[in-house]
Amino acid sequence: MYLLFDLSQKDTIHLILFDKKTIAHKFYSGRNRELLCCIHNLSKIKNLKFKIKNLAGIMVVVVSGGFTSTRVACVVANTFAYVLRIPLLAVTTTQASDPQKLIPKLLKQPKGQYISATYSGEANIGRKKI
Repeated sequence: MYLLFDLSQKDTIHLILFDKKTIAHKFYSGRNRELLCCIHNLSKIKNLKFKIKNLAGIMVVVVSGGFTSTRVACVVANTFAYVLRIPLLAVTTTQASDPQKLIPKLLKQPKGQYISATYSGEANIGRKKI
């Protein structure tokens, strides 16, 4: 199984669990800091038969979405990839609409390589410039 994190929509965590033949979308209403809880909840859905230790790869939507959400998604994905020794792939929202097509590309990624956040604009942190 493969997992895609999409935090590109404000206060929505979209997780896609898939393999070559099946795909399951799960939407959670919540803040980006709840990503780990949502992944844990996904593993408790019996009909999905999903176990974190059996993940074969992770994809993360980068470029669109908030600054913090993109960073949170990348950090969580990098951590899982390191611990599980699985490949990662950064994708766009367009690519995320059909993640099964990207499985061969994901599997070509070297294990131990990390992804970094790509931002759609300048960070809005601190005081406004005058």
